[in-house]
Amino acid sequence: MLIQPVVTQMHLPAGMAGPEPMDLDVRCFIVPHASGVTIVDTGPDKSASRIADKLAEIGGGWGDVTDVILTHHHPDHTGGLADVIEHAPAATVWAGPDDTFPVSVSPAREGAVIRGLRVIATPGHTAGHLSLLAVEDDVLLIGDLAGNRDGRLVRAPEPFTADAAEAERSLQKVTLLDFARLLPSHGAPSDRQALRDLVAAR
Repeated sequence: MLIQPVVTQMHLPAGMAGPEPMDLDVRCFIVPHASGVTIVDTGPDKSASRIADKLAEIGGGWGDVTDVILTHHHPDHTGGLADVIEHAPAATVWAGPDDTFPVSVSPAREGAVIRGLRVIATPGHTAGHLSLLAVEDDVLLIGDLAGNRDGRLVRAPEPFTADAAEAERSLQKVTLLDFARLLPSHGAPSDRQALRDLVAAR
C-alpha cells in the first residue's frame, strides 16, 4: 500500500516567512508496513482527526499505529503529537537526538531502519532534522529540507532554518541517495531530478 499524506492548510501572515503572506500545506504521512502503520510527523495542533480519517480510509485505526517518527521539532510538525500519543499510547516515538521535544522520544540515528524506513540525518533546518528513505517504495520523505511551492522545489525559508550551510550540505547528501519519488512536508510530491536541479542551481 502506498504512503498516504495527511494534509493541513496553513496561512502565514506577512513577516513570518518573508515580506509577503504565504498559504501552504503541511503534510504528515501514514506509512503502512507488515504489522501496522508508522506515522511520520503529526502535523499542527488538532491534526489528530485528519489522521484518524486517513487511517479509516485505508481500513485501519489508532490501534494499528506502531511507531511515530518526527522529522524535526517545529510545531507545524509536532503540534498534534500529544493527541496522537493519547490515541496510540503503545506507539514508539522516534526523533533525531539533537532536537528537543516535550515528550520522551527514542533516538533515531543515522542508518537505523524503523519499519522499513531508513533514517538519514539531514541537519540544518534544525540540528536534529531527519529524512527517511522508504527503500522498498523508492521514496524519500524529506521533511523540511526542501518544499514544493507552486510546482517548484525550494529551500526552507531562512527565518525557520537554524544553519543554512549545514542544510545545504544535507541537500547535497540526499541527492546521492537512490530513490525516484520525493515527498516533502510542504507541497506536492516531486522527484529526485527536481532535487538535483535545485542543488545544482545554487
